[in-house]
Amino acid sequence: MKIYILNDNRPKTPYGSEHGLSWLVEAGGGKVLFDTGPSDIFLHNAEKMDLSLDDVDTVVLSHGHYDHGNGLMYLDRTPPRRLICHPEAFAGKYHRGSTAWIGLPLTHEEAAARFDLVETREPYRVTDEIIFLGEIPRNNDFESKRTAFVREDGREDFMPDDSGLAVITPRGLVIISGCGHAGICNITAHAVQVTGIRKIRAVMGGFHLKYDDEVTRRTVACLNKMGVETARPSHCTELPALARFYEHFGNEFVRSGDVLEI
Repeated sequence: MKIYILNDNRPKTPYGSEHGLSWLVEAGGGKVLFDTGPSDIFLHNAEKMDLSLDDVDTVVLSHGHYDHGNGLMYLDRTPPRRLICHPEAFAGKYHRGSTAWIGLPLTHEEAAARFDLVETREPYRVTDEIIFLGEIPRNNDFESKRTAFVREDGREDFMPDDSGLAVITPRGLVIISGCGHAGICNITAHAVQVTGIRKIRAVMGGFHLKYDDEVTRRTVACLNKMGVETARPSHCTELPALARFYEHFGNEFVRSGDVLEI
């Protein structure tokens, strides 16, 4: 399989980069656009990579934050595209203590008019090899225990819409997270349960870890225990946490313009 990094937080010359994530996932002859980033930068980078998105008819949204979904506004209406997401992706989203909107640029009604909208809490097979994981059970005792987000009514928002992809490859399971608000270990465990595949080739994407603290150390230990061969945290994973992962996995930075073969 190949993953084309259309946007991530770190750039590679001559590609642009903004805070957000947009990856093109290619596996078994199928293509899925996983998130669209914060703007049209994913389209500009795709052009620089000599990639056409005209034949990509499926978009998967990891969750309903602007830095993963604002690019939806810049996708042409033709060809018709499926948009797959959790039903709560369109809920109002804010940082605690702020009135700034951090949700999606489209209402549910606008998205349904613009895309063939598929909303599901259950796993959804996108292609023979690519599965949208649906709602992630929060089963361990160290991930997703705090949140900086609130809903419109002021309730804490633990991002039940946060999900990811499981990709079945000959070398094992590849798990891709947009931000990992549900916890990357929870996401990985759910992917194993959904697919029945215990061999994990790689876990990649946003892990939402900021510090080299107990949560990060327990996350590394958990992924090691599950037998993860490669971990490639990116986007919302900060340098102290990246250093801890590098110590165990030797991971390189993920950058806009990279092409990852797994």
